[in-house]
Amino acid sequence: MSASNGTLPANLIVERHEGGRLVELDSQGNTYLWGHFQVYQAPFRVLIAWHVGEAPDQATYIEVVFGMETNGSTAAVLTHGGWEALGEDSELKRAQYDSGWDEVFGQSFFKACEEGAKEPAPVFEPKQQPPKAKKNTGRLWNKSRKGSLADTGHMVH
Repeated sequence: MSASNGTLPANLIVERHEGGRLVELDSQGNTYLWGHFQVYQAPFRVLIAWHVGEAPDQATYIEVVFGMETNGSTAAVLTHGGWEALGEDSELKRAQYDSGWDEVFGQSFFKACEEGAKEPAPVFEPKQQPPKAKKNTGRLWNKSRKGSLADTGHMVH
């Protein structure tokens, strides 16, 4: 919402759990509910009921899925759907988001990947270990694997 005034948000509150909210706080102290997590399966997948500037009953959805590539990078796929919830404005809003996601997800994600490549993020270690019968196959629980942010992003509108 701050971006529509040419500014950045003063803060963004992200409650990282199912049912958790995404709330923007602008520089004047106003709050704007962007949506909430319908599914929160970090670090693999999130599904968000998304209604920035809209009534909650006009929520579209955003799903972001992260996956490990064979070269050690991370792929991120963003799908934004449910446009029919916006009724007559659906085509206009979709066109606005198409260019917006190119900036936010495409360019910002790429920049974060470049920064991450300079100083790799720690490798995610799951809380549960795989069954003892499994050998070290190079999957996510392979503690010897070094990881970092990836350079792969894909959007589905």
